[in-house]
Amino acid sequence: MALVLPPVLPLPLLATILDLLFNRFQSPLISLLSSGAMAAVAAGVRSALVVDLGWTETVVTSVYEYREARCTRSIRGGKLLVERTHEMLKGLLRKHGAAGETDKGDGDEQHIVSFDECEDVVTRLMWCKKSSSSPSHRDSSDSSVLPTVQEQDESEHGAAPSTRNKGLFHVPLKSTHPPTTMELSYSALADVCESIYFEDRPGAPHSFDDEELPVSWLVYQHLLKLPVDVRAVCMSRIIFTGGCSRILGLRGRIFEDVSGLVAARGWDSVTGRGVEALKNNPKLRRHGSRPTNDGNAGATLPHAEQDGVWHDAANADPETNVIDAQLDKEKKKTPLVFQGQLRALESLGAWSGASLTCQLKVMAIATIDRDAWLQNGINGASKPTEVDLKAQQRQSMGPGLMRTATGMGDRSWTLGAWGAT
Repeated sequence: MALVLPPVLPLPLLATILDLLFNRFQSPLISLLSSGAMAAVAAGVRSALVVDLGWTETVVTSVYEYREARCTRSIRGGKLLVERTHEMLKGLLRKHGAAGETDKGDGDEQHIVSFDECEDVVTRLMWCKKSSSSPSHRDSSDSSVLPTVQEQDESEHGAAPSTRNKGLFHVPLKSTHPPTTMELSYSALADVCESIYFEDRPGAPHSFDDEELPVSWLVYQHLLKLPVDVRAVCMSRIIFTGGCSRILGLRGRIFEDVSGLVAARGWDSVTGRGVEALKNNPKLRRHGSRPTNDGNAGATLPHAEQDGVWHDAANADPETNVIDAQLDKEKKKTPLVFQGQLRALESLGAWSGASLTCQLKVMAIATIDRDAWLQNGINGASKPTEVDLKAQQRQSMGPGLMRTATGMGDRSWTLGAWGAT
């Protein structure tokens, strides 16, 4: 049996799950697979930046060569979006006096609209508008560009404009007392989505806590703290997963905002007035080596200055190498590898990646035997550095498919990334 779980899962909850599977279902062997790595496998890549827009939180995971390199999270998720949608519906019902008998008391903790209807509104109608800094938005708001004329039926000439032209629609609510039909606008739903995932606050990102960063800042800060080689590979393989990734326009808005942050701030982690002064004042910049007035310098470096131009080791042209020139020619024949530029990929999901991994008989790092678990439980797990993974892979051909006669209980086992945090 293979379990697809995030490595940040608490160990008590993981122990409860394993106890249930070993005792109730009598599973002989369980392998733990990372959800981020399996999403990358389902996309057909070895490395990726997985942005999981989930229910409780948004998790950004960088996967490098099928292993998680870094994981960051924010509380901005579907739960907060549904709560904010309920507050909007409650405010509109009170404004139009349609709250009825449900609105009693102070009303802050009273649920006027049921959770099912709020979730249904978010699932069916929620959308995200484009960023104000995007090129398409600037072109549409430019006064020099002629506005687009919408086609309209001539038979409707002189009639009152419909609610659809105003961006309004009617939502029937059956959980209120009495049931009512409320009029909503698409712009109000877009404002709710923008306030949850892209809250604009002066002094960002330092004005936010580490656990409440907007999604665009969360992705940018995650990439900024990665090593250069890992960042170059992951930023060209961005994968959006989770239930909230199905919201219309949300993935494109995240991608646009991250691209804008990269263009505006670059990949320099040091910011502030000192950095701006260094960039704007050429006198404060550090230059290379300059010729000295020492008389001995000419004796040690007789050919350092030629034709009035100072030559040093930093500015010297490298010697041509025949082997490197041949390798450069071979690289030009190979297909281009997208590195160092933002690019989004589609994935079939973590479940499909795990199914493919098990079908290919790939050995998982965290593999737990039932006998070893029943003896010591979670306390019997060793640290990942204390387990010989190569010997473990030689003794087993896949998660639960072949085992040696000695059994897995006679050797040490590990929880992998699940026990490291």
